[in-house]
Amino acid sequence: MSPRSTATPNAYVIAQKEAELDIFLRLPRGMVIPEDVRKRLGVTKNSELVLVLTKALYGLKQAGRLWNQLFHKSLIKLGFAPSLTDMCVVDRMDTGMQQLAIDAFFGELTELFIKDVSPASKLLSMRVTYSEVKVYDFDQEQAITEMLREHGMVSAHSVRTPISAESNKIDEASDALLPRSGGDGVGTVRKFQSLVGSPMWVARCTRSDIAFAMHKASRRTHSPTMVDWKLGMRVACYVAGTKHLRLKM
Repeated sequence: MSPRSTATPNAYVIAQKEAELDIFLRLPRGMVIPEDVRKRLGVTKNSELVLVLTKALYGLKQAGRLWNQLFHKSLIKLGFAPSLTDMCVVDRMDTGMQQLAIDAFFGELTELFIKDVSPASKLLSMRVTYSEVKVYDFDQEQAITEMLREHGMVSAHSVRTPISAESNKIDEASDALLPRSGGDGVGTVRKFQSLVGSPMWVARCTRSDIAFAMHKASRRTHSPTMVDWKLGMRVACYVAGTKHLRLKM
């Protein structure tokens, strides 16, 4: 089944606030309480009144926690269990092997006002496609293209591997530290940090083939040398020629 993206409009105001905690708000500017209401409450001015929250509200420190507790409780009720390796749910994509099960899942979550927006095509900068042989394809071709454009490497010549044996060879010239500043075309510390930082998310999500090279390059972001700069450039050239690769699941 094609993965589906969902949304919960005004999620934080769905959760109930703590029953044992009273939260008061000053009246917002421009809000006028009718005179008959003020008389019934025994006051004469709006400044003498406050509002009492009955539900959570955006801006409260505990709003995110209250929504998480409600969402967690709902999923546990449906028989789900949190992952032991990553218990935090920030972005969701819902899918399954049986359409009836997916429809039932959304039906059970109607109390949370979760809306089935559309078939998912992107998730966290990853393009998602679903084939008829029940295989998910994830790629970050667009993210890689934007990264190459940012560094002026859209037309970079590709290389066959993300790292070469020469990256471990250090001589007097290549061991020189990169300058802190420089003109166009000159590798600097800041440019290196940007060059290395850009593909880190790509390596983490869909391109494990560059993970080792990125780990090696990122160890020297505080004081990079020409060897490190060449490694960062090589990784960029490698992904330029392989940005079409996809992770199948």
